[in-house]
Amino acid sequence: MLSSIQRSQRVPASRPWAARLSGLALVIALLGLLVPAGASAMSKGLMDEELARSDDQTLRDAFFTIAQGSNVKFTRTFINWDGKFAFPYPHEVERAVRVAREGVSRGIDTVFVSFNGELGTHYKDAKKVNLKRYRTMVERTVQQMHAELKGVDVRLVWSPWNEANYQTQLPKKNGPATWRKMQNAAYAAVKKHAPKDLVVAGELAPYARSTAKSSNPGPFLREALGLDKSWRSRKGTRAKDYSIKADAITLHSYDYLVDPRRRLSSKDKWTIRNLSTTRSLLKRAARTKRISGTAAKRLYITEFAYIFKPVEPAKPSSQTIADETGATWLKYAWDIAKRNQIRGFLWFNVRDPQAIFFSGLVDANNRARPALAAFQALK
Repeated sequence: MLSSIQRSQRVPASRPWAARLSGLALVIALLGLLVPAGASAMSKGLMDEELARSDDQTLRDAFFTIAQGSNVKFTRTFINWDGKFAFPYPHEVERAVRVAREGVSRGIDTVFVSFNGELGTHYKDAKKVNLKRYRTMVERTVQQMHAELKGVDVRLVWSPWNEANYQTQLPKKNGPATWRKMQNAAYAAVKKHAPKDLVVAGELAPYARSTAKSSNPGPFLREALGLDKSWRSRKGTRAKDYSIKADAITLHSYDYLVDPRRRLSSKDKWTIRNLSTTRSLLKRAARTKRISGTAAKRLYITEFAYIFKPVEPAKPSSQTIADETGATWLKYAWDIAKRNQIRGFLWFNVRDPQAIFFSGLVDANNRARPALAAFQALK
């Protein structure tokens, strides 16, 4: 169970390949997807936007069958926002609500709701993001989801913005300061209408492929909090001006090509290979009073995966590793997360998408990869 999530707060209760899902059903049956006995100290999460949010019931069933068979307790979904309106698009809320309803029926008790969008493609300067419009959109989303989920025994956890340090998600120019303001605006909006819901901060991309347009998570957070390279308060900054409000911190700990047991020495990049460093830096930031000590200790990995060779004619990524290697490394990564007292660990993608990020536990032909059995066995 998610030990850090406040249990007193419960919300008052056509794809061309869809026809091939019978093969996936056979895979599930053959593998005997049974809920493992006992509970893990670290909760298991699973996400797949194409399956879980699909309007095709068959695809959604495929996601939730694997989730239930793997003893998954939390999932994550997006509310996509393009910055244009002070309200969420209706279909975004409808799909997120449906994920929560169907998840509860399959043993999921918590849904992380992450606001997401390619604001970096709309603006060159993050200052152009309309914060008043953003806060109103968050407020309306929170109100609508709670109203729709009245009587449903599920907990909602809110993430104000996904991977803000990545160039398409938020412009690099004035990005850290705008992200801090978005975080605090969303925190206030959620607490106004659902004071017992958790609001997390983070979900930063683990590293920047190009620091010309994106930022590594360490420097991004230091800039947002007004800290120097030693993670101390920068001269001329005040905690009241640079603090963020959050109940927990979320990480995207991808590190695709290297054995997770091989130590990463960087303090700027945050991956599964330097998780203890990340924890130490967050605790150091908390000493400046710019994030809470509670948030700095309450950590979740809300995206993790390895990339596999896709079904032809799709072309492999430069980050592809062998199926068997991915399964082995997943177990190592899980153990590393547990040793570092991570509260929850989420795998991103059940089935390979059509285009990119081939991290499915099954491939596009519904063939189970070794990672599926490895994921099921994690305890």
